[in-house]
Amino acid sequence: MAMSTEEDKTETYPNKDKEKPLCSCVTDPFTSLPPGLRPRNRSFMDDLRKVICPGCGLVYWTNRKTDFCAECEKNTARNAAG
Repeated sequence: MAMSTEEDKTETYPNKDKEKPLCSCVTDPFTSLPPGLRPRNRSFMDDLRKVICPGCGLVYWTNRKTDFCAECEKNTARNAAG
């Protein structure tokens, strides 16, 4: 059973007449602002910083205040306590 091209179009896009394009003010409320003042999407990497551990030289990303990696921090705590 071969379908005509008109039937193909209606089956491919059944809701085409019901879909209305959205205004940019609905999708992005900051369109009137210049690009420099628009809020940015925050990335999970924004809070991290890349550091080199002064104890062992490991390069890693962290959000902690100390630059020591977890291993060196444990070793430092053990040496101070004992």
